[in-house]
Amino acid sequence: MRRLPLRWMLLLPILATIIVGFLAFAFAVDISERSHRLAELDAELTRAELIVARPPATTPDGVDAPAAPDGTEAPPIPPVDEAPATNNDADPADALESTDAALPVQFAVSADGVMHDSDGGENPFSDAATSSFAGTQARTIINVESYRVLLAPDSDGLVHVTALSLDSYNAAIASLRSTLVLGGIIIALLEAAVAWFLARQLTRPLATVTEGVTRIANGALDTPITAAGGSREISELSADLDRMVNRLREALAEREQSTTDATRARNDMRRLLADVAHEFRTPLTALKGYSDLYAQQMLTAPGALDRAMSRVGDESIRLNTLVSSMIQLARDGKPVEAVRVEVDLAEVALNVVDDVRVAFPEREIAAELAAATALGVAGSARLVGNPAQLHQALLNLVANACRHTPANTPIEVVASATDTEAIISVVDHGPGVAEEERDKIFQPFYRSDPSRVRHSHDGAGLGLAVTLEIAVQHGGAVSLKETPGGGATFELWLPLVSGVSASTPTS
Repeated sequence: MRRLPLRWMLLLPILATIIVGFLAFAFAVDISERSHRLAELDAELTRAELIVARPPATTPDGVDAPAAPDGTEAPPIPPVDEAPATNNDADPADALESTDAALPVQFAVSADGVMHDSDGGENPFSDAATSSFAGTQARTIINVESYRVLLAPDSDGLVHVTALSLDSYNAAIASLRSTLVLGGIIIALLEAAVAWFLARQLTRPLATVTEGVTRIANGALDTPITAAGGSREISELSADLDRMVNRLREALAEREQSTTDATRARNDMRRLLADVAHEFRTPLTALKGYSDLYAQQMLTAPGALDRAMSRVGDESIRLNTLVSSMIQLARDGKPVEAVRVEVDLAEVALNVVDDVRVAFPEREIAAELAAATALGVAGSARLVGNPAQLHQALLNLVANACRHTPANTPIEVVASATDTEAIISVVDHGPGVAEEERDKIFQPFYRSDPSRVRHSHDGAGLGLAVTLEIAVQHGGAVSLKETPGGGATFELWLPLVSGVSASTPTS
């Protein structure tokens, strides 16, 4: 429902009150003025009646006075002193002549309705009105045909009629009413203009505040709420609204920050779960592979069973280490510090090849690790690191090649060294990696081109990212280059440290 503006809600009651009050005032003035003027007319009628009812018997200059209304001679009026007359002793005839009213109409009506002694001019009344005067039993004053009429019966059965015209009375009342109407209109317009101005001055600051609140409701939370001018209440209201909006901005900012933190925490948790799953997947795959080989009685070669059991033990130790790290991370909020020892990279690489052959028995995986036997032995240079992490890094590279190349494609694991670095290369002859993907494949959760993925469920996009992180932790790097003849070659670079004595790995 559409509501009236505040300006009209203030203006309409004021105008209604002014109009009703002025109408009541005008009505009271009209009644008072009419009563006052009728009282004056009644007094004039009484004075006019006295002039005829009590004429003097003899005037001072000896002229006979007119006869009384009943036809008898009026009794003489006693002589008066020569003293100057006062207002209280003024003659009624002089008072009557001093007014602006018209001359009275005076006559008498007998009981049979016949008019007698018309002394005040022609009879202005109709025959029916004249006949109605005859039945008057008591002295009375009435309005008849625009005349104020005084009816005074006497003992002889005559009714003396004295009438004055109401024209001047009606004209005066009409003039008064016109003046009241004109004055009322002027006053109403002036009051309306003043009320409109005051209402406008009062509502303008509120309109400014309302406009600001509307903008805020539409999403513009940076809109300031200020009311230029206005009363103290409006100023306090605008200040409270502005403070409330500031708190709303802060609350929304905190909510947005909380949402961002929750999203970051969710992503971190997702990353952690993916990392943990990826870490668990490798030893579990190896354990399953060795158990399958044993169940199928394929460990018949000399020393094969002992080596398989050794690998099962190593992978069990890795699983135990991972579980312990997770427990400490959940309890203390920080992971177990990785143990750094002298590492036999040839043994690590050989274990990785064995694990991959077990996990992917259909693949042809060649190992050229002769150069790895010299790593950390020539001179005083040694390879120092965490064996489990290095095993994980190499395993990710070889398993990644198995998952993203055709089954009949051979894979080679080649070891090499320089004076300062040890290098493990994983060479495949598959479709290779597109140029535009080479900077992305080391990002967490990145999935390569589907044409390079043999199974949609293979990997979570973390293997190469974990390998790069392990290499960086050991001060090394991971690089990718194209294999001659087609395919991809991943190289794990690890620095050698001089003057390091051998130590025993701890779990």
